[in-house]
Amino acid sequence: MTTLLVGFDSAWTSTNSGALVGVIHFDDGTFHGLGAPQIVNYREAEGLILKWQAEQVPTATIVLLDQPTIVKNATGQRPVENIVGSPVSRRHGGMQPANTARQKMFGKKAPVWPFLTRFGGPADPLEPVAGTRVFETYPVLAMIALGCMLPDSRATGRLPKYNPQRKKTFSTSDWQHICKKASGAFHKRGLMDIVRWINAVQNTSPRKSDQDGLDACLCLLVALCLAERKDCLMVGDRQTGYIVVPYGAGLRAELDARCNQTGRVPSEWVRVFKMDSSRLIGNCPTTLNFAS
Repeated sequence: MTTLLVGFDSAWTSTNSGALVGVIHFDDGTFHGLGAPQIVNYREAEGLILKWQAEQVPTATIVLLDQPTIVKNATGQRPVENIVGSPVSRRHGGMQPANTARQKMFGKKAPVWPFLTRFGGPADPLEPVAGTRVFETYPVLAMIALGCMLPDSRATGRLPKYNPQRKKTFSTSDWQHICKKASGAFHKRGLMDIVRWINAVQNTSPRKSDQDGLDACLCLLVALCLAERKDCLMVGDRQTGYIVVPYGAGLRAELDARCNQTGRVPSEWVRVFKMDSSRLIGNCPTTLNFAS
């Protein structure tokens, strides 16, 4: 039994591009890389995933997507963003609200919806994995969970400033810090194509496409944690939207505290789960009933 794992730093709108990277996870716990991150728009991402499925014939496919997959609110922010925004802002970061008024990203014609329809819609992390499943993740929250913060006057540390488009705040040392963290995680798993790509961009003046590729790698790290049956966190719910990231004890405590602060029951909004291999149900690509 094999699982195709995909990290997709999405394009968000029809006119933009993001990045996609994938690996195969085998029964014995080993991985096989499918190359370096590739710059793609939504249509190209769909085509590349289908190509990998046809070539590799995985038992199941797990896609970790950096874009909201459930957006039903017309204005404001989703409950999950209200919860997650607290630990993010505590580390000098910010989180954009998702709502359907943002037409290009979440309106009826936004490219994320046909992509999700093609691959079975937003999946429930607490249900068995069958065929292709797409889960929302958030690289910033994943970095907090994985302990990638930098020293700061605040005890929580601070988020790296590694977006090259934000020239006033971009830090070369912060960029290299995240590259080193990600490279080490992939090196540990023998995924040398990805390691070589990260090492190549680590000591250069990065472009936005390089950051997209690095964020796709961070999304993939969440997928690796799932495949390795490590504890993960599901923040939010299937009705209003959720985010999946690796488990972090400190992060969970902060999220629980935020729930209490906002009148929510923590156990209903922050769940620890593990993707047991016995929950992977065999559906090869040739038998998947994709929507048109």
